[in-house]
Amino acid sequence: MSDTGSGPARARPDDPLRANVRLLGEILGSVIVEQEGEELLAVEERVRLLARSGRGGDTAAGAELAAVVGGLDLREQALVLRSFGLFFHLANIAEQHHRLRRLRAYEHEGRIARESTRDALARLAAAGVGEDEVREAADRLSVELVFTAHPTEATRRGVLRAHRRIAALLRELDDPELPPSAEARTRRDLAEEITLLWQTDEVRSQRPRVVDEIRHGLWFVEESLWSAAPRLLAELRE
Repeated sequence: MSDTGSGPARARPDDPLRANVRLLGEILGSVIVEQEGEELLAVEERVRLLARSGRGGDTAAGAELAAVVGGLDLREQALVLRSFGLFFHLANIAEQHHRLRRLRAYEHEGRIARESTRDALARLAAAGVGEDEVREAADRLSVELVFTAHPTEATRRGVLRAHRRIAALLRELDDPELPPSAEARTRRDLAEEITLLWQTDEVRSQRPRVVDEIRHGLWFVEESLWSAAPRLLAELRE
């Protein structure tokens, strides 16, 4: 159903997320053209549209998609796969950033965020679990961290740092008082980070050593858990 009213469309909670994904996708498209040429972007767009039609039940589109992919040489196939993989990484960064943005909005509005510590305690209270029971259970609580060398978690630390820089740049764009010159500079910085990601081999060419796995696990401790754990503990105590 189309909107026939004269007023502006009502804002949706996920509109900022959609805007971030669209922005990152547009920048990635420009980077692909700059690094590989317009032909690759055209192929990637064709594959994307055919895949979407195929998922929707269009068997002809599915057959055409197979023909298009089959007609590419190995290098072209690798580049198309890389473009999709990088886009999904960027979309994931935008989604994680949006979750943090919503959590901040909930706090400003005085609302309890779903799946938060406060939400869990509120649900326990609604279920009839008393404070003494919760306190006793918390006193017995033990958290043990396990780091596994899973292939899907073998992302290079340099790539992970770039992901964090992109998230920080998206945070800058959230500032309603950001002047146009600063916004343009932030967009240029995003293009630089995405270019670096495109130029970086995400998959290791050599098997990682044990010390590499240890350093990789420590990265999460140093960059995330070291600061997040005390905040979580403080919130639980409060």
